[in-house]
Parts: sequence; C-alpha cells; structure tokens
Amino acid sequence: MNHSGQSPNPTTSLLAIASVHRTGSTLLCSILRATGLAGMPMEYLNIHTKNFANFRAENYLPKLNARGIAVGALRKLTGRNAWRNIDYFSQSSWREYLDRAAELNTTPNGVFGIKMHWNQYDEHMLQRGLTASHWGAPIKWLRITRENELRQAISLVRAEQSKQWNSNMTAKGEPVYNESEIITALDTISSANKSWDVYFTQHAIAPLHITYEQLTRDMDATVRRIMDLIDTPIETIPAPQTKRQSDGASKQWESQFLDARPEFRSRAATM
Repeated sequence: MNHSGQSPNPTTSLLAIASVHRTGSTLLCSILRATGLAGMPMEYLNIHTKNFANFRAENYLPKLNARGIAVGALRKLTGRNAWRNIDYFSQSSWREYLDRAAELNTTPNGVFGIKMHWNQYDEHMLQRGLTASHWGAPIKWLRITRENELRQAISLVRAEQSKQWNSNMTAKGEPVYNESEIITALDTISSANKSWDVYFTQHAIAPLHITYEQLTRDMDATVRRIMDLIDTPIETIPAPQTKRQSDGASKQWESQFLDARPEFRSRAATM
C-alpha cells in the first residue's frame, strides 16, 4: 500500500470514489494508481484483503483490542484469519491506520484517493462516527455505477462463486448459473445504490458521476474527466493493470435469465 520510498506528502485533497461491487472500480483505480498523481486509490476500508494484512504487518496498525487479541489467539490455533471483524480493532488505532494510509499513499500533488463500496463506508466509518472529512482535506467525490445492472449482478454472482474478483486472481471454481443468486445480487446492488443516493442527498453532495460503460467505451476521456476533477490534467493516460472480465458466458446467463424473468428487462437496459 506504500506507493514509494519517498518522504510523505501532506494530504491537501481527497478523491473519494463511491462505488458498488462490479462497476469497474478496480479497473478504474488501476489506471488512476498508474498515473502516480491520483492518490493511489484502493479499498483501504476493506479488512479482508492481502493488502490490508500486509499493511498491518509493516505498520502495526490498526491494533487489536483486548477482545481481538483473545479471539485472534483462538482463531490462530485453527489456522484462520484473526482480523475479520472491525470490532476487533481499537477505535483509536483504526483512526491512526486511516491517517497512516493517507500519509504513505498521498501522491506528490497532495491527493489521497480511496475507493469505498457502500458497505465499507457505512460499517467501517459512518458506524464508527467517522466520515470522509476525517482526513481534513477538501473532498472530490466520484461516483461510479453500471448502466446494465443485470450484467453487474451476473458479474457479482460469478465473482462470488469463483472467488475471482479481478483478472489478476486465479478462479477457484467454475461459476454455475443460479437464478435466485442473480436476483439476490440485483437486490444488493439496488440497496447499495439507494444508500449512496440518500447519503449524497442528505449531505448536499453532487459527485462527478461516471459509468462502467463510459469507462470501457472511452477510457481516455473518462479518466481525463477524473484528473480534471482533482485539478491535475495529464498528457498520457496509462494502460490499466487489470483486464475486463466480461465474457460470452455472462451474455449467455443474461439471455437465460431474461427468458425466465422478463420483468427484470429494465435492469438490463442501457441509458
């Protein structure tokens, strides 16, 4: 999570990326990180990643509280991960962790970037009395959604079944079509999008809004809009470090699902 061995740069601008699973946010963030000028956006609030485990090992943050130490010792005996619950960390060290993540990953232009799915922002910040203003810098909000929510739901089901969340990961199984799982995924997507809608309305926030379709159709122009948002125009847009995962199987699942459940056709329509 540390982007270089350089001395830390003060955070003067926060790029907050409001996302939902399978919107192309991983693809987008790989491009933004490659610019070296967009604050190294990652899922810093996701405590279930190797990146988070590596950060803890290197920085000793966040620290387990008494309950976390006890549970951790028990889980270690059975070879399981000890930090799968935010409540196992002390509140003060969680704040220190957020500060340290920004300190290490703010790019030379003063930008720190963070990608947050709604559940991460809600559980790991809002419910702990924190907001994106924690870093004390002006916030540039970016919202990324997907026009074809049915394809988004299918992508979510396939990723959950295969445990392959991006093209750099190895699939641990072949996804199997499941109508009820797709419907559950559609509900999950709706709920998360509505939660972001409510949050932005309540706080009078008007984020820059892009879609997965815009990003994949015209990556160059879309990324330039984001770089303009953080007042950092760029000459050349770097290539993404991950590939699109969509394939013929997703299209086949979509057709099969709509044949069986035509009432969901509007969720497949593109704007």
